[in-house]
Amino acid sequence: MLSLIYFFQACTKEVEPPVPASSDNISGKTVRYTVLVVPGGNTSFKSVSGVDTAIVSLVMNDSIYSVATDTNGLAAFDNLAAGVAAVTVTYKNHTTAKLIVDLSAPNDTGYDSNNLRNAATMVPVFPLSGKGTATIKGRVFAELDLSSAGIENAPTGTKITSLLESLQLLGYVNHTGDGEILDIAYNEAVYSTNTDINSDYSITVPATASGLKIVINADDFDYEQITGVGTIQRKTYSALSDTVSVFSGVTYFRDIIYN
Repeated sequence: MLSLIYFFQACTKEVEPPVPASSDNISGKTVRYTVLVVPGGNTSFKSVSGVDTAIVSLVMNDSIYSVATDTNGLAAFDNLAAGVAAVTVTYKNHTTAKLIVDLSAPNDTGYDSNNLRNAATMVPVFPLSGKGTATIKGRVFAELDLSSAGIENAPTGTKITSLLESLQLLGYVNHTGDGEILDIAYNEAVYSTNTDINSDYSITVPATASGLKIVINADDFDYEQITGVGTIQRKTYSALSDTVSVFSGVTYFRDIIYN
């Protein structure tokens, strides 16, 4: 669990925090929850400073509370009731993170003499363009003509999609203490492009200094495959997915061959 207690700073809140609900059976006891927002693009998450001006929104007990991160990348919420909260982190030109966090205290433990318990979560956000990204590019092939040797370029406009697997990020941001992430997803986790006239594609994707797994998929397509002189057959073409571990600032070449 993150040890963030000594780095907390006050943040301006849109509204006053909620009073703990009586249904929690912890009357008079509250949770101070802190989110550390870190840049994912050029870091390995081992030692990293947070980003300021990111907006962290928390939904609990039918109320929404928003806090901007300070210069250390911290956003703090005071006087929260124990329970599960939905958190959204937004930052300009970066992926939007959506997570479910557990702020409950099993067996009513973990409170100090002031009936206050601290919980914390670290959340990475990834750049959508420029510094801190990687590029995956290549050419797409398919056997469109059985009457000629070799394989041909796939049709122009074939859709290529990259997917950021959010579950791998739990290894960076999850922990078993207060503030545990139960689920995490990114709005901009899927990127797509279409092949050009030369059947080439190029996609800019999030990356990290320690590597981030990106899955590359090519859409199925139907085509009138030439089987001989004056003969054709309707065929559906499919391609296997490819996983690329990308590092910030690096370009990767991955050709795609349809079956």
